[in-house]
Amino acid sequence: MARTQKGFSLNAQKIRSKIRNDATFASYFNMLQKMSENTFKWEGFPFQVDPLFIERMLFQYGLVAVFNEPEIGLVALPAMQAGGFNIYGEPQQVRAFSDRTGFSRPLKYSPDLNATECILIHNTNRDLNSSIFKGTLGMYAERLAEMKRTEDVNVFAQRTPVTIAVPEGKVETYKNLLADYSNFGQTVLGYKGLDLESVKAIKTEAPWIAENVDELFVRTWNEAIGFLGVSNVSIQKKERISNDEVARAMGGSLAFRNIRQEPRERAVELINAKYGMNTKVTFSEDLFDLELFENKKEGEDNENV
Repeated sequence: MARTQKGFSLNAQKIRSKIRNDATFASYFNMLQKMSENTFKWEGFPFQVDPLFIERMLFQYGLVAVFNEPEIGLVALPAMQAGGFNIYGEPQQVRAFSDRTGFSRPLKYSPDLNATECILIHNTNRDLNSSIFKGTLGMYAERLAEMKRTEDVNVFAQRTPVTIAVPEGKVETYKNLLADYSNFGQTVLGYKGLDLESVKAIKTEAPWIAENVDELFVRTWNEAIGFLGVSNVSIQKKERISNDEVARAMGGSLAFRNIRQEPRERAVELINAKYGMNTKVTFSEDLFDLELFENKKEGEDNENV
């Protein structure tokens, strides 16, 4: 911080760095959030139920209640636990609400379809609550942001491989010169008593590490999307990889996928049974690994030859 007449204030450069750091973190967290909200497809709901809204609320609150509202019909709203638990660890009463309109309604929940007033959709298996789920994505976003900012600093260091040491009275002059230099500008200086011997260029010897950081970034990104159940292959080699190698690499992501897919499929079964509907939820086929698809297709083509 710099001392001013009004107290202490952050250096402008530090403020800009903090803004960039925060923006980079927000960018990666938003990417992971949107990926989480778009990994499942819902079909068969009446028009007043927005499937995208269900996924957004599941991400934000971890729990959505599906119930009949007399003036609207079937609705799906975020819910929070508002009573005790049954022997299966499920809430016996929840409060459904709208975070935009102020609507709120208490609902009784029971494993008995004839007695329950709602069907609950959980974002994950109940052992992994919403706070932990979002916190894990936040941890990945923070690590990704730190790596990306490290790359930025390393790249910038290649543009400024030297530090200039000058007499104290010429500091501001050379600061302006370096500002132009770092922005790819040209500056011509001229003043009396120019003493070039008093100006020293000190090499910073900044090593080029961006490529190594980028490899770590890719592995971390694959780990993050694997946590969301999105197929990924982190095996890096020149020759074509086999189906078995792809399947082994995808094992973790498939296991994590089930953490979110099974609660949704169970909820769909109960919704269909209670309300006589034909809803279904599927994992987005667009997110299956392309390498696996290409290997499978190539194998099928070879069999047909």
